[in-house]
Amino acid sequence: MKQNLAQHYSLNFKLDIDKLPCKQADRMNWRILFSGIFLGSLLILLGFFELTNFFSSTDMVVENKLIQSSYNSLLSPLIFDWVIIALGTGIIFSLIFKQLSYKKIFFDGKYITVIKRLAFGKKEVLRNKLSDYAGVLLRIEFVQCGFWPKNKFIVELYHKSAQKSVPLYISTSEKNIRKIWVDYAQKLNLPTLLFTDEGIVRRDVADLHKSLKEMAQIWHLKEKLNPNLKHSYRIALREIPDKKVIKSRKILIDALDIFVGFLFFSFIGLLGFVTFYQMFSDHIFYGLLFFSLLFITFCLFVFLRKDKLVVKKEKIVNTHKYLFFSTKHQEIAKNDINGIYVTLNPVTQRYFLTITSEEKNIIFGKKLPINDLKWIKNYLISDLIL
Repeated sequence: MKQNLAQHYSLNFKLDIDKLPCKQADRMNWRILFSGIFLGSLLILLGFFELTNFFSSTDMVVENKLIQSSYNSLLSPLIFDWVIIALGTGIIFSLIFKQLSYKKIFFDGKYITVIKRLAFGKKEVLRNKLSDYAGVLLRIEFVQCGFWPKNKFIVELYHKSAQKSVPLYISTSEKNIRKIWVDYAQKLNLPTLLFTDEGIVRRDVADLHKSLKEMAQIWHLKEKLNPNLKHSYRIALREIPDKKVIKSRKILIDALDIFVGFLFFSFIGLLGFVTFYQMFSDHIFYGLLFFSLLFITFCLFVFLRKDKLVVKKEKIVNTHKYLFFSTKHQEIAKNDINGIYVTLNPVTQRYFLTITSEEKNIIFGKKLPINDLKWIKNYLISDLIL
């Protein structure tokens, strides 16, 4: 299910519709631009420094014998230096072009006006009535901020034409996100919308504060339950008298896993080096040994982390399991659950499970295939309403 969704530039955005008329600009944060320029400049300086200094060598005369230095490299140092310079230049110019792209949004209570400009091209002005929009959509994108992935929560006025969709609120914090979503829908008197594996789920203003148990009859959830659904080996289910545990096994590798794997093997190499050669004093040796073991343990904890849903009598708890212990990440009381959905991240084209309440969200299984996520959703809804 490929969704046609608008691209928004901000990581922190709010259109204050309590004060009309209102306006706000959607563009990349200046801190990202400056940090990127700083990083790119460092790479360029490093490249030029290497070009001008790396090839210098000194011939040494020892006991009337000439000793000449020589270097061998798999990749020509000249090519490597220019690649570093090109990479830094590319980072700077790509961020500048992205900063030049923006959208300015104006709202007077009846009409939405969007002035849109890309880095190349003329300004485009779009003007629509509020009644032209289907509702207020909540969606979540996974954005890669360096090696650390984050969730980007977007509340927007949804139009079937992506270029006409308008952001209302954007944040990388999930705090009160559903309340913010519902507040916008109530103030604009529009239904809430959510993309799921079954299409768009619409909830009218009158039903916004109803729990999933109360919505079960309206949405005919009992009729939609499938007792024959099966899960794959990627899901482990353990049922005991006081709780049920759904565990997601690690099956995909992302940028964080690659980075952690690089650190792991680097410190394994460092540990082997300091142990075998013993070139350092005792204090330095034991210091390097301690930090190597510390980082190796950290890498193992991150790489072997598994996500779990613990379904108890009164609540659902999302936990992370690290080797021999678990940490609680989020929990929602069953009576507070408003919905359980399988939704799509349009950036990665991966599905994930969302469990929502008035104030909290649990996001689970972003590396699982859709059939396993459907099984989890079916299992949780069955446990909740039957």
